[in-house]
Amino acid sequence: MRGIFLLPLLVCSWIYGAVVRLRVTLYRRGFFKIRQLPCKVISVGNITVGGAGKTPLVAALAKELRQRGLRVAILSRGYKGTSEQTGGIVSDGQRQYLTPAEAGDEPSMLANQLPDVPVLVGKKRYAMGVKACERFDLDVIILDDGFQHLGVKREVDMVLIDARSGFGNGHLFPRGPLREPLTSLRRASLIVLTKAEASGPQKEREKQLRRYAPDIPLYHSRYKTVFLRDAVSGTLLTPDWLHGKRLIAFAGIADPEYFFLLVERLGADVVKTISFPDHYDYGRDDIAMLRPLSKTVDAIVTTEKDFVKLQQLPLNDIPLYILGIEHEMMEKEFYQTAASFLFR
Repeated sequence: MRGIFLLPLLVCSWIYGAVVRLRVTLYRRGFFKIRQLPCKVISVGNITVGGAGKTPLVAALAKELRQRGLRVAILSRGYKGTSEQTGGIVSDGQRQYLTPAEAGDEPSMLANQLPDVPVLVGKKRYAMGVKACERFDLDVIILDDGFQHLGVKREVDMVLIDARSGFGNGHLFPRGPLREPLTSLRRASLIVLTKAEASGPQKEREKQLRRYAPDIPLYHSRYKTVFLRDAVSGTLLTPDWLHGKRLIAFAGIADPEYFFLLVERLGADVVKTISFPDHYDYGRDDIAMLRPLSKTVDAIVTTEKDFVKLQQLPLNDIPLYILGIEHEMMEKEFYQTAASFLFR
């Protein structure tokens, strides 16, 4: 019986897959134009719906390239922001111009994390890329979530795979999580297996990857907690302040369970977790729900991405803390390899 109910989704997946393959073929054979920006382009993307850690890697990559003396900007679609269709400058590297509602939560978070890096949004990536190059005289644009945006030529195509969830059930959307067939991995310049914990399932993921992309360089990354910030006062603490504390953790991200795991690894007594949908728009009702719960714990912890949407709400009477997390490459030569693709 279950197969009968899943049949419509499977049929839709076949249709979706045929359209995706046709689109890639039309770009490859020149029927659709691939345009080159006036600067180099690094695309950071994935092959599944949901998060694989793209935004943290974009931030880490931008920092690394800036340290190498390159002029860098980040171009994101601005998912769920009101400027997604029209495009806009979130930050010029000195001040921010768009609100989180206009830019989207992830571009706003990047602008906060990287005050010296311009961040732009827009569905029309090529047009916004040209604008960015002209305005900021760039060496490199990092295209956030760009693997499927085939209309912009790129020097580096990074694909991220979540080691925890992998390729799900292996089906294309909507029957499964795949945005493209796994054979599309062959377009990648580099593949990064994220959340590659020592005790995790990455060996099995590596075998799967090697079946479809045997010759693409493979790297591994994990996340590390780097700071804890009081949401009201802005006071910075070390993450180990949470050790032994009784707390509630909540998140509206693609993989909240992994965030909760990171909190638990700090030695916190997590008495309750609350998961919201990814890119969740928090409101006063959510704060009202958290307020009585906060009386029963030492702290409530959330992510930087969630705080982007929370910061305009009344938080004074809630012991809310933001746990800062960074992307850490396990192979130190990763950035040098990525940079080498830029100037071949």
